[in-house]
Amino acid sequence: MDTGRARILGDPGRALLVGDRMARGCELCFPGLKAVIFVTGLCDDGCFYCPVDRDKLGRDVFKVNEEPVESVEEAVLEVARQGAEGASLTGGDPLARPDRTLRLVRALKEAFGPRFHIHLYTSGRYATPSILVALDEAGLDEIRFHPTRREFIERVALARKLTSMSVGVEIPVAPGMEEWAIWVIREAERLGAEFVNLNEMEFVAPNASQLMLRGYTEDPMRPFTVKGSLTAALKVLEWARDNTGIPVHFCPARFKDAIQTRNRLRRLASLDARWFEEPTGHGTVRWGELRSPHIKPDVGEECGPHVYCLPPNRELLAAAARLYGGKAVIVEAYPTRSREPVVSEEEAVV
Repeated sequence: MDTGRARILGDPGRALLVGDRMARGCELCFPGLKAVIFVTGLCDDGCFYCPVDRDKLGRDVFKVNEEPVESVEEAVLEVARQGAEGASLTGGDPLARPDRTLRLVRALKEAFGPRFHIHLYTSGRYATPSILVALDEAGLDEIRFHPTRREFIERVALARKLTSMSVGVEIPVAPGMEEWAIWVIREAERLGAEFVNLNEMEFVAPNASQLMLRGYTEDPMRPFTVKGSLTAALKVLEWARDNTGIPVHFCPARFKDAIQTRNRLRRLASLDARWFEEPTGHGTVRWGELRSPHIKPDVGEECGPHVYCLPPNRELLAAAARLYGGKAVIVEAYPTRSREPVVSEEEAVV
């Protein structure tokens, strides 16, 4: 089959693409405009390569950008704190908790409007006709199937027939899985999918033992990835270039940390910085603390027992320490609500 697609676009550190464009959900990930909503850790698929932390997998955990939330309303507030323009609903399998997922989609659309883009990941196990129609009516823009069983790929045709959502397929790729990936691409195109995403298989603590049992090792040149995954992906992309017309996008594992997560943190740090905090270029905030147990200073903002927060200016902090006593430090942390974990702490001495 001559598709007329002569090139694989992009680079292995950011993304590779065969076709005219990637999915809209992926486009929003690059600049950090997507909130990552972990709807639940419940899942009945048991994939050996699952990278989800074991304190979340199999548990009904609800988080937004790793911040625990107790309700859909709290989740919406956390998305607003990020200033996100879209959200990805993941897990576990969000459809293992369909009521929560549907309420979440409706609430996000109500809060941020119809242009707020929402995509959802599911194996398809729970994607019944009634659930698919309900998701569409709630406002879900894009659904991505990860067919852990061959029969689940048929959910693509069901979603295309019953809904107006953008429908795609997303699977991991690693050595020995090339033929499976090619089969998935063929079936996805046959069933009317609009895109296929290939994810570089991660090699992280939650899945390391299962991967090693199957002969996989970590790539020393691409930390936290399965050795040979990039080569496997290139083989699949080369096949897709010459044999199919559906867009196929490869997402490197390091992209999530080096680009997607970092850009999201930068945006959050900039939007959520308090008056005494200074956002950094790598997605953290810095501030000064005067820790004075004996006197209450008339400068700064009390932000803890005997702790007064000030801008991270060394001269200002040192002067405050001389005037009021106590210890002055500069703290750097991620822009979580609690400002934990702390990245660094250094004494402000001039």
